[in-house]
Amino acid sequence: MFLIGVYLLWAKDISTSLEHAAFLVGMGAWVLYTIGIGIAHMVVPDLDLQRLVHFTLPFDCVALGALVLATSVWHDPFYVWVMLESMFYAMVFRRARSWTYSAFLVMAYLIGRFADPSLDMSVVRVLFITMKVCGVLAIGWFVGLMMERQSYRADEAEERVDDTSELNARLERSVAELRAIAEITEIIHSTLDFDAVGPVVLETLQKVIDISAACIFVIDKAKGQTLFSASKGLRADISSSAYGQIDFTTGDLGIYDEHFACMELLDHNQMIVVFCADSEAIDTLGTDDRIVLQAVAAELVVAVENSRLYKLTKRLAITDELTDLYNYRYLQQRLDDEIGRASRYGKQFSFLMLDIDDFKAVNDTYGHLVGDGVLAAIGRVIKMTVREVDIVARYGGEEFSVILPETDASGAFIVAEKVREAVSFHRFFDAEGESTIHVTVSVGIANMPLHAEDKESLLRQADDALYQSKNTGKDRVRAPRIRLSRLDVDPDEELRP
Repeated sequence: MFLIGVYLLWAKDISTSLEHAAFLVGMGAWVLYTIGIGIAHMVVPDLDLQRLVHFTLPFDCVALGALVLATSVWHDPFYVWVMLESMFYAMVFRRARSWTYSAFLVMAYLIGRFADPSLDMSVVRVLFITMKVCGVLAIGWFVGLMMERQSYRADEAEERVDDTSELNARLERSVAELRAIAEITEIIHSTLDFDAVGPVVLETLQKVIDISAACIFVIDKAKGQTLFSASKGLRADISSSAYGQIDFTTGDLGIYDEHFACMELLDHNQMIVVFCADSEAIDTLGTDDRIVLQAVAAELVVAVENSRLYKLTKRLAITDELTDLYNYRYLQQRLDDEIGRASRYGKQFSFLMLDIDDFKAVNDTYGHLVGDGVLAAIGRVIKMTVREVDIVARYGGEEFSVILPETDASGAFIVAEKVREAVSFHRFFDAEGESTIHVTVSVGIANMPLHAEDKESLLRQADDALYQSKNTGKDRVRAPRIRLSRLDVDPDEELRP
């Protein structure tokens, strides 16, 4: 609009046809590429600025050259425009390519200047034109340099922001991982019997590791036995199949199928910790994820060892070391439990007390070491003869006891006879490992509430029955004598014990 206004005011005063034609060419070039820019923007709204400048450069050069030529009489009014164009290209293309575009503009300017036939080609004028050209180039170079440095600083600042964001993300992840490990450690070590905490452990792991379904095993390599297992998001058959793919002899971790794989997290003494999940998830585990899993595996191993020691200690606290039967303390506890249950629910139970006949002769003849072996073997024989629900304990010395829940006196007698016969028919090892030793047991039985009403009387009645068995020839079963008393009823009514 500015050029059109100038042309309308100045057209009648243009002195030569060259100036007239040059002005029209310059104005037309600018009008054409202005229209072209408008069309391009409507067709491609997000058109890249550099591509747009590539399109406008030829029109710029033609327009500037023609207008410089046409307005030379006005003391070079478009020189400032050339300088501004050079600065614009320097801002768009930075220093690397701005020289090229500035050179095109300078060439257009020189052509426009020297194409004027009326131009005085004196040395001074040429020097002034050269100074103007150098000014355009210098301005373009300086602006390009500043824009390049600014761009470099902006890139550096953006990189720092990205690095800071990445560090913050890593820090947040590390904090989450540490928090998860702390939570898992607290969960694992909150109980010595931690079989139920497995799903909670995996659920906490899933907060920091992107695995939707997984299972974890702590395995005794020597026995091929699972000491701890947990799964989350998997069916029981898949977890079992994953466990079945582990070769304990070679240590190989098999693949359940093409979508499920296992990896070893920790190998500690006789235990290994195995983690199984989707094969793609296993492959995408990062270094940090593996460190977290290994830390959890280490805690699991420690917890498993503590749990095993706790269970061993708990078992030893109620187990006789020589015979591996329950000890006297546990026997007393179970007697109290059975008496309470019988009293509450109207149930009955029986109690056997056994003593090895002439056991001193075994010790004197074969030695105490063989005698200990006989004691342990008798304990095994008794345990194999009675039911699993029956409680077999070492009462002390060469005496054993058996609690028979929900068993009446006649049933207790049958069990006692089976035990007596089993011991009598068994042959025990001597010092040379030969099965030559023959021993027998005497058994006394008592039933509650038939023979006793409390623990003390029950033990006393069973001991009295055992005493009777010893005094009547040994190797036999006896029950307490039931004293009959006449009840306060009709004389014809039958007496009862």
